[in-house]
Amino acid sequence: MAEGPADKSAKSKKPSEAQRQNANAMIASKLRGYYDGIIDEGTPSHLLDLLERLHDAESKAKK
Repeated sequence: MAEGPADKSAKSKKPSEAQRQNANAMIASKLRGYYDGIIDEGTPSHLLDLLERLHDAESKAKK
């Protein structure tokens, strides 16, 4: 299928500054939502236990 001049100009158009800012704002909003969801999940208890054991081992090693 051959491309005409109209097809080439449509592909070469760049988004306007307002469109880029809007896209960036939407991406930022989604990322904030994902981050907030992760924060709301909290730290798993097995990870907290592991960190506590590491801290204890480091404390004993320094004595």
